[in-house]
Amino acid sequence: MKKSFVSVLVLLVLANLQMYPQNFCADTKMNSTAGKLEKYVYKQYLSERGKEKELHIGLARPVDNLNIKKRPLIIGVHGGGFVDFCPFEPCYVKYSENVLAANFTTKGFVTASVQYRLTSPFDFKPPKINDETLKDAHYKAVQDVREAIRFIFANAEKFGVDTENVLLIGTSAGAITVLHAAFLDTEKAPRDLVKKFGRLERKEKVKGVISLSGAIYDLSYLDGDEKIPVMIVHGTKDSIVPIDKGFYLGMKHLTPVYGGRAVFEEAQKKGIPVRGFFYNFGHEYSLKFLSEIFKNAVDFTRSNLTCSSSNFSDRINK
Repeated sequence: MKKSFVSVLVLLVLANLQMYPQNFCADTKMNSTAGKLEKYVYKQYLSERGKEKELHIGLARPVDNLNIKKRPLIIGVHGGGFVDFCPFEPCYVKYSENVLAANFTTKGFVTASVQYRLTSPFDFKPPKINDETLKDAHYKAVQDVREAIRFIFANAEKFGVDTENVLLIGTSAGAITVLHAAFLDTEKAPRDLVKKFGRLERKEKVKGVISLSGAIYDLSYLDGDEKIPVMIVHGTKDSIVPIDKGFYLGMKHLTPVYGGRAVFEEAQKKGIPVRGFFYNFGHEYSLKFLSEIFKNAVDFTRSNLTCSSSNFSDRINK
């Protein structure tokens, strides 16, 4: 009798341990606040002029009464055409505050905004824009984000991050970057870029990618065993990043890319779980759709978490 009682007690404890993670996946009313942004250097490098520089991640942790050792993580990458256009505050800080903390940290997720190498607008030789410079900037951004992801995984214990539940989100240039960071293998990367800038860091396992007005250079990058779920948001009137196959800014001298709808259709063909949301606006999102877009993004995130496994539940503090 005593043995049976102990067995039942153990089962009840285990059931209770798993209850919270399952609720975390389903609880759309979770109300946390974002803690102070923590800045960490993940990379040091020399600029083309030989100046020592640093790249950071901005980590925001939720503040609430939930006693969890490790939480799911959203890694975000800002847009801006790969150009440094934030004179008063770093772009990654603004993205953390306006997108990640506002929409994900307040829902109980840890968020990390990635700073990456940006290019002077004059280096693109406007108004025509140099195709080689654009490809260079894009590849370096993918390199940086892959290094940032690896840095976060290496410090997961310190950051309170569950590496089994990590998703990526990016806007515009950031969306282009996260799509490639998730799917591009060095073996498929253009040889000239690998020779010029070096190999990409190995890919870490992520549970999903959210692309807000993004594109990919080659649909064959979606090949492979990774069936990473993708959420696509794109405006049907986007004249900066094409929704189908086309050219950035409509400039036909540039290498063509495949926008959100093209990625969506290719993912469907290849059996990659994908959700597509296509709106009647351009590259700038209409304010009336923002709450819907981020509600869908949070729902997509929760639906792809592993919440009922024991390896997640035993991370709750007892």
